[in-house]
Amino acid sequence: MSRAVAVCHGPFGRVSIYQLDRPLVLHAHREAHLIFYLEGAHGLVTVSGQEVRIDPFMGVAINPWEPHNFHPDRLGCSGLFLVVYLRPEWLRAQTMTPTGGRAFPASALVVTRELAAWRDKAVDMLLSSHRELTLAPVLMALAQASSEPIGPDLVASLLHQSADGALDKRVARACRLLEEHPSYEGVLACVAREAGLSRAHFFKLFREQVGVTPSVFANTVRLDAALERIVRSNDPVKLIGHRIGFSCQSVFTRFFTAHMGMSPSDYRRALRLVAPQMPELRHG
Repeated sequence: MSRAVAVCHGPFGRVSIYQLDRPLVLHAHREAHLIFYLEGAHGLVTVSGQEVRIDPFMGVAINPWEPHNFHPDRLGCSGLFLVVYLRPEWLRAQTMTPTGGRAFPASALVVTRELAAWRDKAVDMLLSSHRELTLAPVLMALAQASSEPIGPDLVASLLHQSADGALDKRVARACRLLEEHPSYEGVLACVAREAGLSRAHFFKLFREQVGVTPSVFANTVRLDAALERIVRSNDPVKLIGHRIGFSCQSVFTRFFTAHMGMSPSDYRRALRLVAPQMPELRHG
């Protein structure tokens, strides 16, 4: 059964050890995303149509807003994976690198000796019983070992800018409304009507500019809202689901599990929190 073994949130984003034995739906993240194999069954990740096998020799690197999914290479068999989500703003703040290419030049990531060492260091820290967690420098080293120079272009990806840097005002409005009202499912149709565009035309424009379909974007916003409430509040799971627009807890749990591989309650159980205001990162 899929479950969270260890989860830590902090200013850098989040880092987790997941045991996964079920497929995940097509989805995307705002963050730069890394996945490494630890033990058990191998995994397969499809990133923008390219399949990458996750095993002792290969990991996967996913840029912000790149659509991807996951499934085990043997159904019913579970594997253990280190999964890292790094905020583009945090990556930018850690480096003086000038503007350059994307965070990760390719989805397939060869696990070098250096990369394996930083991966193992992150795992050791996540599984340790110590309250003090200095994960930030380890995760930065892991990102640098996985990437070409990291520059401010990551923030452009986060803000959904199109290739020429100009985001269509109608698409920008849809993104803003979805961010502000993750529980409102009629946002996209409303904006399309206001713009005088058919639903199909508007959805095509949205995908061309943002890089993901409107439904993937909306699901990302709802998942982020759920994670924020799971991590930052003591609200019951049922209430969290209701506040972001789910009719009942079972529907919310199915949504969360399809995207994360485990239930919201299981995710919360494994959580460790790094306080953002402390220079020495701490478990709160």
